[in-house]
Amino acid sequence: MRVSTYCDWALRALLLSLLLSLQGCASHTRSMADSIKPSNEKFQDPACQRSFLLGPLHDDIRMSRVLATPPLLLAGGGAILLPILGLNMALDALDQVDASYVSEVCGGFATPPQNILEKVLLGAGFSFFTNTFKVGTN
Repeated sequence: MRVSTYCDWALRALLLSLLLSLQGCASHTRSMADSIKPSNEKFQDPACQRSFLLGPLHDDIRMSRVLATPPLLLAGGGAILLPILGLNMALDALDQVDASYVSEVCGGFATPPQNILEKVLLGAGFSFFTNTFKVGTN
């Protein structure tokens, strides 16, 4: 096998694996908005409909985190690990809070703050110990 053929194959495999890994990148807010049924009595309320606009915002934030965290960690080394982890935890907490808001304004239950904190800490701990650094990928 020629070297250029091997490199082409490796590049294609890398791009395919990257695309496959990004498929599950829906935010918690998007997942919550998608779970609300149109038959729900509050589905047509203006507040509920406006809350659905938070989904694409959090999807973009999540995708940016997934793409930006590894290069930042490589560039900054160990000194930047804690600030990156803290930022990812804060963005995950905001996503969880907005998902709770979507549920509440659309007739569901709000997630208690203790549960949000628990989800964020568990996600951060799992990410830290598996070295993935994508907080909130559950």
